[in-house]
Amino acid sequence: MKPLEAFQYLLEHDQPIILTFPFEEEKGHVITGTGVCHIEKIKGGSKITLFRFNPKRLIYHLKKSRSFHANFEIKGETYFCAVEGLTVSGSAIIVDIPISLNTSFRRFLRIEPSLRSPVILHVYTPQDGTVSFPVKDITEEGLSFIARSQIALENTFMCGLQIPIDSGLVIFSNATVVYKIGFAGTDKEAKKPDVLNEDILYGLALFPHTKDVEKLRSYIVNRNLEIKKKIREGVQRKK
Repeated sequence: MKPLEAFQYLLEHDQPIILTFPFEEEKGHVITGTGVCHIEKIKGGSKITLFRFNPKRLIYHLKKSRSFHANFEIKGETYFCAVEGLTVSGSAIIVDIPISLNTSFRRFLRIEPSLRSPVILHVYTPQDGTVSFPVKDITEEGLSFIARSQIALENTFMCGLQIPIDSGLVIFSNATVVYKIGFAGTDKEAKKPDVLNEDILYGLALFPHTKDVEKLRSYIVNRNLEIKKKIREGVQRKK
């Protein structure tokens, strides 16, 4: 589906757009913030005007970030795109219509843990025994974390997740590595993870017990509500 066609459909059916943007929760700790808006009008086939922002302070955060991602659903398909060329006009925002759209297959809500109340991943390795990492982001079915160098992990392995509920609840789950991306240099350029002593972003698929899924889901939902409250109130705690 072409971007202009998609936005015309959203306008005609008054369907919402979910916006995601960088939000500094703590000083130096940037997470993904979310909000909702609608299309007010399309201008000349090249720009759209967004309004009815929820929460109302969303427009302040978007103005500060200068760019964001838009996610929306049309006839059962989910699409996302990067949005740029942002101009604030009163209680509305005018943006450029993107060149293309991407299809999203994400099924579950993904959130980033708090810096002060992290989720900790514990895994066993043959070389170093148990090693632990703060989780970068997490869903009901997967997570990502950053290691300072490559770690030896079996195709399928057991891991422990320490979640900041019930005084540090620990959930055990089978897991498998679905991707790993190496980073090097001050600009964190992505590269193949074939060099030792570099940062590696790992993505894991999780297979927790159904009862543990409920606990994990409870944490994710409550954390999402916490983030939304901070966006709504515009509160950024300082160290």
